Order: sequence, then structure tokens, then C-alpha cells
Amino acid sequence: MFMASQNSSGSVSASGARSRSRSSVPPMKCYHDDVAPIRTVRVNCPTQGRRTCGYFKWADEVDNVLELQMLAIKKDTKISELEYERDVLKGKVKKLKQSTTEHENQVAELAIENIEKFHTMETVKADKKLCIMLFMS
Repeated sequence: MFMASQNSSGSVSASGARSRSRSSVPPMKCYHDDVAPIRTVRVNCPTQGRRTCGYFKWADEVDNVLELQMLAIKKDTKISELEYERDVLKGKVKKLKQSTTEHENQVAELAIENIEKFHTMETVKADKKLCIMLFMS
């Protein structure tokens, strides 16, 4: 756990804590708008008579509940948008499947029509040959 602590004169309160550079933790400021150092707590840090401004905060503690609420709203909004997009895509897939079925049915009907026309043409062709043979004989 990390903590930030600084007294009112701007000097660092280092009771039981060692300073470490934490680039992933953003700089924090105490009540006096001074940058507070980042410390790693290894033991309890009693003040034992030292006077401080009372500033103490865990580095991973949330500063602003409103920020978290806004972040949650943004995430919920994004989830809603993605769910809507998913539903729209599901509708499009359903329409494409229906369209595919309709086209398959149309192709089957055209195939039957073509077979019937082919048989009709074969019959006409056979009749024509028969007429020519009768005419020639």
C-alpha cells in the first residue's frame, strides 16, 4: 500500500516509511497544495508528538466519487451502445438469412421452369423432325 504524507511546513514526515519513486502513481497534493511524496508503508507510522497538517491518503484511494460515477456512466453508455449495435447486427443477419432462403426458393423454381421448358423444347424438336420426315417421304 502506498501513502502520501507531508507536514504543514513542507517537510516530509518519514516515520517508518521509505521513499520510492512510483511513476505509475500520479502526483498528489496536500491540503496546502504542496506536492506530497509517495511512501511505501512497511510498519505502522505513529506521529509520536510530531505536528503535521493531518494530510494522509492511500495512493490508490479514490479522490473523487463523482469521477468514478462518471466513469461508470460512460462504461454503461458504451455497453448500451454495443448491445444496440449487436441487436442491429442480429436483425441484419436474420434478414439476410430470410433473403437467402427466398433466393434459394426462387432458384429452385427457376430450375423447375427450365426443366419444363427443356422438355417442351425437346418435344417440339421431336415433332419438327417427325414433320420433316413425313414431308420428305
